[in-house]
Amino acid sequence: MGLLDTYLDHAGTTRYQVAKANGVTPSKLQRASTYETIDGITTRVILYVANALDKTPGTVLDEMIALESQTGVEMVHRQ
Repeated sequence: MGLLDTYLDHAGTTRYQVAKANGVTPSKLQRASTYETIDGITTRVILYVANALDKTPGTVLDEMIALESQTGVEMVHRQ
């Protein structure tokens, strides 16, 4: 399970529910669900999740980074 699905599971929601709340198809979130680190998750996906959960994008990002740290996955910084 990727970081996005793990985060959504902790939040009690699904990719389908996020997509529905934003008027997009679940396939818009499919690629993001394959990443195990925050690096592959786009700003647009963060915005979709924030909207669906009634949170700010910054809060969602902070929570995803914290979850990534808890799961023992190190962030890979690309330069």
